[in-house]
Amino acid sequence: MLRFAIASLAFALAAAAHTAEAAEEGQDGSAAATAGAVAPDATAAPAPVYRLPKVGKPRGRIGGGRRGPITGVADVRVLVPDHVGQTTSAQPSLYWYLAEPVKGEVILEFAVIDDTSIDPLLDRRLTIPASTGLQRVRLSELGISLEPEQEYQWSVAVVSDPEDHSKDVVGSGWVQRVSAPDALAEQLAAAGPEGAASVYGEAGLWYDMLDAAFERIRANPESENYREQLAVVLEEAGLPGEAARQRP
Repeated sequence: MLRFAIASLAFALAAAAHTAEAAEEGQDGSAAATAGAVAPDATAAPAPVYRLPKVGKPRGRIGGGRRGPITGVADVRVLVPDHVGQTTSAQPSLYWYLAEPVKGEVILEFAVIDDTSIDPLLDRRLTIPASTGLQRVRLSELGISLEPEQEYQWSVAVVSDPEDHSKDVVGSGWVQRVSAPDALAEQLAAAGPEGAASVYGEAGLWYDMLDAAFERIRANPESENYREQLAVVLEEAGLPGEAARQRP
């Protein structure tokens, strides 16, 4: 009986040791799996794709550069499609890109004209940018609102000779405020800020897509992925991808 009790005790101790060892290995394995797991990519939101709006009207886009004795080099590109770009905002942000520096004694003008009037709705001088790259005009800061369904032409001009506007370097495009699609609010809520640009792009809302994409870049300044995604969209529209790739 004593031998049987000793043998049983030895077996129980061995089983307990084996169980503890297995549990420790399981914990180590779980820890290793956790340590080896890849953290979610902060820039894994879908890339925006711009869909042409169903009722978008073709409109000319103006943009270019000029070399001269006064301005040196100026190259102004408004970030607009080759048709009337749409927005749901009464006071959208308008983006433009200064590819080359502005030199000399010049005036930088910003104008908004609706397609039914002769006189500009707004004609304002802007501060000459201190550096090249992406530029933004917020209509909210200028106290101007767009009327629903009205088309507006907006432009940025480098004026070297106020008496001779043939020397101006001009970038120009079109914008129209439209009603938001029925499901837009629900889609934006589901996508969150990271996916907003994709939702706007699928809805054909150029200005809203662009603003959401640049806001996403500003919120994730180290993300080359977000910059490259937007650069592709711009280049597909015939616009400079460097507007998205270039860091401040």
